[in-house]
Amino acid sequence: MNQLTKKNILFSILFTSILTPMIFFVMGLPMILKIKGFDASLIGIFQLAGLPMIFKFLMSPPIDKIVFDKKHYKKWIFYIGIFYIFLLIVISFLSLENSIYTVFIAILITAFVSTFMDIPLNALAIKTFKKEERISAGSYKIIAYSTASLLGGGVFLLIFNYLGWNFTFILMACFILFSLFALHFIEENNEVINTEKISLKNIITFFKQKNIGIWIFILSFYFVSISALWVFMKPYLINKGISANDVAIYVGIYGSFVAILGGGLSNYIGQKFSKRNLLIIFMIFNILSTLILIFIEYYNLTFYYLIISITFIALAISLSSAIIFSMIMDYSRKESRAIDYSIQSSIFSFTRIISAVIAGIIVSNFGFAKMFIFELICLIIVVFFIYKKYKD
Repeated sequence: MNQLTKKNILFSILFTSILTPMIFFVMGLPMILKIKGFDASLIGIFQLAGLPMIFKFLMSPPIDKIVFDKKHYKKWIFYIGIFYIFLLIVISFLSLENSIYTVFIAILITAFVSTFMDIPLNALAIKTFKKEERISAGSYKIIAYSTASLLGGGVFLLIFNYLGWNFTFILMACFILFSLFALHFIEENNEVINTEKISLKNIITFFKQKNIGIWIFILSFYFVSISALWVFMKPYLINKGISANDVAIYVGIYGSFVAILGGGLSNYIGQKFSKRNLLIIFMIFNILSTLILIFIEYYNLTFYYLIISITFIALAISLSSAIIFSMIMDYSRKESRAIDYSIQSSIFSFTRIISAVIAGIIVSNFGFAKMFIFELICLIIVVFFIYKKYKD
């Protein structure tokens, strides 16, 4: 096993464990809420569990300012991870049926800690991977996200269905504890970290980088529409009369497995095309995937056609994410890794959350078909701007 593959696998283990509870919150709970009869607008509101990501840039200063002499980022990851485990255990003793708003607040607090932990982990990845390794690193990160989706949106849903809330969260806490051992095998050099203090000037300098305007546009809108479709895929299938267990298997497990394959595919394709061409190719695939979903809805096609739609949307999510994550690394400067990553992540998360809330409102008032058409229009507008404005 070469060093690049080893690094990718170790980081994938960490990303997967950290993301799995968040995926359960964002992708698993919508199906549970739908089954229990909650309104689609509340499902959209629960997407606010991703709200802490919007404020990532405000959470990053301690990471770059409080500097450990040795293994700086690894120590930050370990200490935050222990607290993350504690919070998951606390949630395991709460009741979704009796106190849904208490559960929401607890999830929101846990999401802040998860987001905080994500900052040093990504900073460590940016520090560890060379520029020419970042397409590969981005692809493996998608594999990690997809594996987390498989677990959080599929396997842990089945565990919840059969073994209940308490056992589900205890198991997720144990998974994170196990993954922290991967830190031992990741090498972090002890270079002196000369960081810039966060300030308005520091944030403004990020927005003065070359080609930053079109990049902010891509970062904000490239992923949001396909993400909204995936968020509402489970409620959509439940609405079609498909059983909860089947939805968990076909979307949570099968869909995530397709996305894992997509991560490997993006790694291969990424070596063949420029980033501009990749952005356009992947967006055209997103448009095709949405058209298939609209066609299925309008002609009320059978379950097997829905499986085709799941395949295409899952693959679209994977390909789109890979290119965005690799480009986020490119726009993170050495002297402010955590801050630059956090600014970009905040923008990315804000637009994704707002998109999910808007999608929930459209579904609640006009139905799924109108939401699908709305997202298709957004996708076409985005690819047009990329074609006209973005240059490698």
